[in-house]
Amino acid sequence: MKVKSTIYKGIEYVQINTLPKEQMDSLMKTINRELLIKILIDDKLVGNCLQFKDYESWFDLVYSSNKPSATKAVKEREKTLEAEAVSL
Repeated sequence: MKVKSTIYKGIEYVQINTLPKEQMDSLMKTINRELLIKILIDDKLVGNCLQFKDYESWFDLVYSSNKPSATKAVKEREKTLEAEAVSL
């Protein structure tokens, strides 16, 4: 199940260490580390964050597709992305 985002000064994000353990482990194995961000909140630097749009993309294309309950639409989207990558 997708987690809810947090919004701070217009930045919609999730903090990776607040994800369910299974998601956190899978995300850290598969995500591009360059997508991780740090946010300065009340003079405290909060690390290990991911913009919510990147979390949603990862969840739909990677995490959900590894689950038996993955939707047909997600699988079709993956095929489209693979076809686009091959045509490049």
